[in-house]
Amino acid sequence: MDYEGAKQWLLSLGQNMEGYDLENIRRLVEVSRLPLERLKFIHVAGSNGKGSTCAFISQILQEVGYTVGMYTSPNLVEPTERIRVNGKNIAEKKFAALAGQYKKLIGKKGLEASYFEVNTAMAFRHFLDEEVDFAVVEVGMGGRLDATNVIKPLVSAITSISLEHTQYLGDTIGRIAAEKAGIIKERVPVVVAEGNRGWEEIVKAATKKNSKVVAVGWRVAESNSRDQKFDLLEPEKIPGLRIRMLGLHQCENAALACSAVIALRRQGFAVPEAAIRKGLEKAFWPGRLEAVRKKPVVLLDVAHNPDGWEKLRESLTLFRYEKLIVVFGAMRDKDITGAKNLLSKAGIVFLTKPRVERAEEPENIRKIVGIGETGWEVPEAIEKALSVAGKKDLVLITGSLYVVGEACRHLGLKV
Repeated sequence: MDYEGAKQWLLSLGQNMEGYDLENIRRLVEVSRLPLERLKFIHVAGSNGKGSTCAFISQILQEVGYTVGMYTSPNLVEPTERIRVNGKNIAEKKFAALAGQYKKLIGKKGLEASYFEVNTAMAFRHFLDEEVDFAVVEVGMGGRLDATNVIKPLVSAITSISLEHTQYLGDTIGRIAAEKAGIIKERVPVVVAEGNRGWEEIVKAATKKNSKVVAVGWRVAESNSRDQKFDLLEPEKIPGLRIRMLGLHQCENAALACSAVIALRRQGFAVPEAAIRKGLEKAFWPGRLEAVRKKPVVLLDVAHNPDGWEKLRESLTLFRYEKLIVVFGAMRDKDITGAKNLLSKAGIVFLTKPRVERAEEPENIRKIVGIGETGWEVPEAIEKALSVAGKKDLVLITGSLYVVGEACRHLGLKV
């Protein structure tokens, strides 16, 4: 298969959102002879901030000189973004070759597998081929039954938890936290912020697994539209850390990343403080409070649930602007009422629908939030927003990773 054929075949497999278990991925790992025990994993779960935390961890380890694989999902523009080694996307040729191998294997063995299950196996195969020193792996959804949960990591990390995917993971923070905590393995340390809403469930799960909970504490020293500074307080004191990713929530993600690599250091791996500082400063993850144009400022943010939208609303205070113009689209399985506070700050809201089956109709979003103009696809909505924006205004494109992904394509941005 060529690259386009590989993408189409993977899409044809569909996504299992419920009624799944780990049997398919275990079978894929077995029949494709993937010796996962050769890989040193860091596993990251949570509701928001997983990708950013993975990016921070990966960059820190790269600064030490390690070769680092990173598997994240979903992608903004191309699926090759999901599988990276030292920050470089897997080559389209290699991606297609791996997809072709799994297509033949699945056909020969009569296996069933979803897009994500096959993609996960492809990532593991690539990391083995590249002989990475570490593989930083982001959970797709939940944790306990996620396809990535066939690994045994050296350390696990759980980012902030909020109500999301409630029809699949449960309708309370406790139930969702229990699903996320399903990544905790026997005697493997788990890193979590003390203020995490799922703290009790995480501690309970860790206790059952005889796993140490590494509590993370930090203090923000400075935050503006250029960078941020914070002090790590626990599990070690490291003052004056700087990141260029914006929003107070990124300080939490960075603190989690620091604590994860400190947990590795306590297992005997070299991770000097200089690498932590440099890695944090260099780390970047696209579509997270990312300003891609000036006059007017065009800001991209993949916030996709109530907690993310609220953090985005708070982060807008970092920017100076006269009028806020928002291009917004969301998935129908999200609690869109959680976007009301964010959208109420806007002078104009253009509601749109990305080309994804799960996307909510703009008319339905307007009924829920009580604001917004409809009638445009994402590219048209962006152009409409730019046409009414003055040089001192701010155009915010948000609501879903899929909206931001289409924005990246339309604006010609490389990811």
